Amino acid sequence: MSLLTWDHDGDLYCALTTETGTGEGRTTHFELSEARIVASGSPAVPASPAPGPTAVTVVVYAPEEEKPAEVFFDGMQTLPFTVLQHFVATVAAQLPGTGS
Repeated sequence: MSLLTWDHDGDLYCALTTETGTGEGRTTHFELSEARIVASGSPAVPASPAPGPTAVTVVVYAPEEEKPAEVFFDGMQTLPFTVLQHFVATVAAQLPGTGS
């Protein structure tokens, strides 16, 4: 699992990458969400970005079935196009055979 956070026009976003399974059964999930600053507990500990509310997805496949590609969007939320471009570039850099 890895978490990458970045700033866009004062808003924080994060890309979460999770891998499950091994070998042929390995599945990689990518999630884009907003991030929030977590208040620090003391002056010696700086504030840090942390994921905001996110959905947890559990995917179960029978080994003999093809794994479909899925994308979900929340119709009530807007997203700057440059944030989506950054997320797609991040995903492409992690996928084999994309030439990145």
